[in-house]
Amino acid sequence: SSGVLCLLPWRMASCRLLLSLAVLPPAAALHAVPLLTNAQRRAGLRHLQLDGPARRSSVIQAVASVPERGETSSSTALDLISAIKLAVEDRRRVDELVTLFDYSGTIDVNGQHYAGQGAVKRFFSAFLLDGRFTDVTLLGGDEAAMAKGDLTLLFAADAGSREIMLRPTFCGGLVQSLDVREVKAPPGAQPLFSGAETTDIDENGPAWETFDGRVRQRIWRRTDLFAEGNTFLKDTMELSTDRAIMVVDQTVWELYGTKMERWAESVDLRLDAVVAPGNEDQKTMETFCFLLDELKRVDPLRRSEPVLAIGGGVLTDTAGFACACWRRGIPWCRLPTTLLGMVDASVGIKVAINYHRKNGVGHFFSPLHTFIDSSFLGTVSLPDIRSGVGEIMKAALVHDRRLWSLMQRHGTRLIDERFQDSDEADAIIKLSVDAMLECIGPDLWEEALLRPMDFGHSFSRTLEADERFQLRHGEAVAIDCVFSSLIAEQKGLLPTNEAEELLALYATLGLPCSIAGITAETYKRARDEITVHRDGLLRAPLPAGIGACKYVDEITDAEIDAAFTRLETFMRSNPQVLWDPSKSFNAPGAL
Repeated sequence: SSGVLCLLPWRMASCRLLLSLAVLPPAAALHAVPLLTNAQRRAGLRHLQLDGPARRSSVIQAVASVPERGETSSSTALDLISAIKLAVEDRRRVDELVTLFDYSGTIDVNGQHYAGQGAVKRFFSAFLLDGRFTDVTLLGGDEAAMAKGDLTLLFAADAGSREIMLRPTFCGGLVQSLDVREVKAPPGAQPLFSGAETTDIDENGPAWETFDGRVRQRIWRRTDLFAEGNTFLKDTMELSTDRAIMVVDQTVWELYGTKMERWAESVDLRLDAVVAPGNEDQKTMETFCFLLDELKRVDPLRRSEPVLAIGGGVLTDTAGFACACWRRGIPWCRLPTTLLGMVDASVGIKVAINYHRKNGVGHFFSPLHTFIDSSFLGTVSLPDIRSGVGEIMKAALVHDRRLWSLMQRHGTRLIDERFQDSDEADAIIKLSVDAMLECIGPDLWEEALLRPMDFGHSFSRTLEADERFQLRHGEAVAIDCVFSSLIAEQKGLLPTNEAEELLALYATLGLPCSIAGITAETYKRARDEITVHRDGLLRAPLPAGIGACKYVDEITDAEIDAAFTRLETFMRSNPQVLWDPSKSFNAPGAL
């Protein structure tokens, strides 16, 4: 196709990201146009043909009723049709279809309940694969009819004609729920949908919780969890034996080991601690195998002795992966002790080690509980605090402008204070976790590949590997965010005044913005490598103004060259935010 996919997001009153689709000619890329012209709509949609493969030996018919009235519902329905068309032509495009659903949107079909964007993608992926559709045609409704709730889709396939009734409900331009029912199947054909038990989201429990129909994780926020006599960890983890098994970052153990031992004794537990390295360059197969050996030594009971991983994101990633593999999975919990671990790694369920590439070997394995205790931040080094700020700014730039405003007003002070004992620090940590929950909570398994929180991760994986993982993850994310934002400026997505504001704030906060000796060719290579990781499409999230996000499938060499020249000019005036190996956590005298 000669068309260019353009994703057009805007923020709704609920502060959630809304993505709308349009297929545009190349000359109109990055400009919003209606799905159909008014003239086309007035002419009627009864026989609108949606282009696709020519084979039409049979047809599957879908009938949709649209409860919401007016222009919003009809235009949203047309967006839905366009997204279905794209997904039929290329099943990888099912992600664009999923983004038209609310983060907690649902699908109900023959007793099966799909809740959250990850589950929505599972439904459509299976539907498109099983149906083997070759084309989609819109029939039986002009614009007025659609406003009344009449919409008919014809899916061409080889397996025989089926009638399927869809009943979507919309809220704020997003699909809130979709009821699907097969009306009639071809003679002798198996039903397209089979019944299954309903899986729904339990709305009770902690305010922070991740659940996508498969796994549940509760995220707790408490202070001074290892105070003598504090039974919260013991009670919440339901430690019914007399033992607490912990995998603890080596630095954390040096600082808090004695306190942890006294705590365990005070709550009648025997502490069995495994002390492990926690720097990025030690997120290796060797550390992973060491942890497996240690799990064999401590030999936790299969279900009733969950392992508690305590440390930064590297430690919790590595320990979580070991727990995922030992006995094909033993329960675990995590307690992040760094700012990055609290605001970023505390939500997702990915566990991994670096092998041949960043997080080259890993799994999805959810902890039972995550405990956020910001009192640990008082002993975290300032470079590690700034590493966490790199992830906070990621969320601020593409999802929540409130974070941006808070960091503008209070960021320098909060870094100096290590995010301790202030309402602003508490608010920033909360908003950061909220952002992660909103964006990835409904799709913990990364089935949808259009993800706002992948901002800052298009180039950073390559940057970390090139520096042999001496670069802190949040530092790499900060550098990526700066360069991606300059790409957005080149594309006309980010106004120049906001790009200038961004560069000034990063310099004020002391966040690294580039790497000594790097060239534009590094960013071109990183672009190509991440395209493979994202299933052959770039799907790069970029800021569309501070606090909003758009995705692009192309970043040209010319755009990279122009952004790099712009960055070099800035760096000549701000050499203090240039990262070099002397700033590594392994450098002599590093904190």
